[in-house]
Amino acid sequence: MKKNLLLSFVCIFAISLQMSATVHIVSQVGFLFEPASFNLVVGDTVRFVRTSGTHNTSSTSVPEGAATWFSPLTSSVTEFDYKVEVAGEYNYECTLHPGQIGSFTAEVAPNSVQNVSRAAIDMNVHTSANGNLTVRVLNASGDKATVTMLDITGREVATLHQGVIASDDFTIRQDVSVFQRGIYFVRFQEGARVSTRKVLVQ
Repeated sequence: MKKNLLLSFVCIFAISLQMSATVHIVSQVGFLFEPASFNLVVGDTVRFVRTSGTHNTSSTSVPEGAATWFSPLTSSVTEFDYKVEVAGEYNYECTLHPGQIGSFTAEVAPNSVQNVSRAAIDMNVHTSANGNLTVRVLNASGDKATVTMLDITGREVATLHQGVIASDDFTIRQDVSVFQRGIYFVRFQEGARVSTRKVLVQ
């Protein structure tokens, strides 16, 4: 009986947390993000919504331990959701339009507990003078993952890895000398955990 009561309490608590979470809409309006800045609490979701044209949303700085993001905002990808799991200041931009920037600040809700059971995915990404791309993935769990390369519009141009990650310190090397020069993004996805890094191919 006590076990059933405890289980019921846990379920009700989890549902109440989900119901209390808020979705904050950030609209792309012309060459602006509106609102340009706002506050929220950990557990909320930021939903980026495209209204016209070709844009994207790309994190430029996030708190330590938070996931980075990059997503196109186009006629085929009109919305992108980012769940906030770490307190601190977040800044983002549209890489296609200088000056199209925004920010939000996340605070820990009263009586809430942050999930710190697993460190956030991190990546070190760089290219060499001879056109070799090196991606070092840290804090992966060893599960199946996909690592892709996107151009500045968000179009996938290469799959760098698909399958099991051998360890939590995993390195990928790829020849990108045939790619056009410019800015690209390397995106790592392992279940719900995603990390994105910007890289310049020269």
